[in-house]
Amino acid sequence: MDTNSLLQAYYKALQESLKQIFEALTSVRKDTLTRLVLAGVMGGTATEIAQAIGMDYETVLKNLDKLANIDLIKIVKEIVKDHPVQLIIDDTHDHKEYARAIPVSRNGAQAFYCREHKRYEPAIQLLIIAIKDLKTNETYIVTIIPYIPQKVVEVLRERGEEVEFKTKIQEYLETLPMLEKEFNVVCKVFDSWYVNSKTLLDDTVGELKSNARVVEGGRHVPVGEFPQGEYLVEYLGIPIKLLVIDDYKGLGKRYFFSTNVNDSSEDIIISWENRWDIEVLIRELKALGLEKGSFLTWVRNKGFITLKTLSLFLVLSFKYFLGLKLGAKRISRLIKSIYQSLGGIKKLFKRRKNT
Repeated sequence: MDTNSLLQAYYKALQESLKQIFEALTSVRKDTLTRLVLAGVMGGTATEIAQAIGMDYETVLKNLDKLANIDLIKIVKEIVKDHPVQLIIDDTHDHKEYARAIPVSRNGAQAFYCREHKRYEPAIQLLIIAIKDLKTNETYIVTIIPYIPQKVVEVLRERGEEVEFKTKIQEYLETLPMLEKEFNVVCKVFDSWYVNSKTLLDDTVGELKSNARVVEGGRHVPVGEFPQGEYLVEYLGIPIKLLVIDDYKGLGKRYFFSTNVNDSSEDIIISWENRWDIEVLIRELKALGLEKGSFLTWVRNKGFITLKTLSLFLVLSFKYFLGLKLGAKRISRLIKSIYQSLGGIKKLFKRRKNT
């Protein structure tokens, strides 16, 4: 296939990807949204996004406010249909380099110690829920929620600001019924930070810390005392299958569990290892510029987060459609080169408008 034919094939794949993503969005202007999502792939900051598509910066900001209301669930539902899916729950810090977080900025950014950079940095906390399509092995973010920790709420309330406090676990539990109504959820998986009596629901896979005490034979025993093997025990009054592995992939002793006591050890490990997909998605979101937006309002920050999530949808859909094995950053460069070969996004959309 010659270069021109290849570019045309890529362009067609992009159009199909955009169509797939926006099929469920009937309340949003498709032309504006298409331009924003494409620019979100190519540009990190709101300024770069505006420059990429020739849109006024203030118009970009106004559109971010509108994007905050987009329902990601509808988009993902159109993609995965009724396929069996696994929910993956995690959270991350959305670093905001230029935010003032002493102790808390107006948009809720606060100082966190970053293990990667080994320093305190301002960031917003995000709850992220992804869906892994167990039929296609494709994974998409279905919910992304900025949330405020208790200590931040206290500071904001001292300033006289009205703030609704919800923990990440509360946000998860409130969102779960909607997700289970829309999707064919067969399993839920999260790490030890999400384990409590309210989250140990049916078909849940997770990990316990070594000091977690389970009940076996009427005795309360820390899981750290169990040798490698499978055990039927109770944790927080819930029957679970406990899987102890002495050295899990060189990471030391680990304690996995499932609330479905009929799960095999293989079932538990497969479900647990699917959790890694959300770590990849978070990394890809940041590669597309998630942390390049820092605005004064929660709504605008959420709009920017939503835009980057939609841009990631485009990257993933394009990737899956063509069977590419590239990361988000390299695919974003490929998409940029496709539009540059066609005269650039600004020229392309201007030509369409004139025609």
